Amino acid sequence: MSTGKIIKYTILMLWVVCFLNVLMPLTIILNYLLIFLIVAHFLEFIIFYKKIKKNKIKNFLMVMIFGYLHIQKLDYYDKTKQ
Repeated sequence: MSTGKIIKYTILMLWVVCFLNVLMPLTIILNYLLIFLIVAHFLEFIIFYKKIKKNKIKNFLMVMIFGYLHIQKLDYYDKTKQ
């Protein structure tokens, strides 16, 4: 398994744990982490909005989940097209 997939699965697991904490509270720290993740990824979307040209809804969701990893992927695809 590639390193990129391991990182993506780890990020997904972090999101799942944070949302499960909302349903079944374990600790307040995970609630703060969830708020931080949502705000940070939304700010990333606003900052890098110009790099997102196609499928804005799909890319918005991907940036909200994976953050800068998805933006790097978009940059890579743009560079390989040229």
